[in-house]
Amino acid sequence: MTTTGWTPALAVGHDGIDLQHEELFRGAGRLVDAMVAGDRTAVSRLFDFLGDRFADHFAAEEQLMRESGFPGYNVHRAAHERFVRDLKALRRLHEESGANSAVAIKARTWILEWLRGHIGSNQRLARHLLAQAG
Repeated sequence: MTTTGWTPALAVGHDGIDLQHEELFRGAGRLVDAMVAGDRTAVSRLFDFLGDRFADHFAAEEQLMRESGFPGYNVHRAAHERFVRDLKALRRLHEESGANSAVAIKARTWILEWLRGHIGSNQRLARHLLAQAG
């Protein structure tokens, strides 16, 4: 994969969240690269890595939401929970498919598009945090 999909335009204005998003895009890119290369060991490690990083990222976001009284907390948390389920399902699909390239394309499309969409809701969170601080 030639690009991770991350651009500065995706920054939400919260340094911690932005750094985490950038890392998630890079990790997703490495996962897809490993899938395309057929490197099952790397794919397994990267699914573990991404699972951990997404869990950490979601926990950090949810803590910020709870502490600040973010009105979209329940919907945002539900999106996190669904993503975790879908990532596990993608891993099973990859393992059961014999690691074919169609699953790599699905992974790239789904993860990167999900991240881009999710960042939109994180931009609302960042605006909320700024309003709380100001």
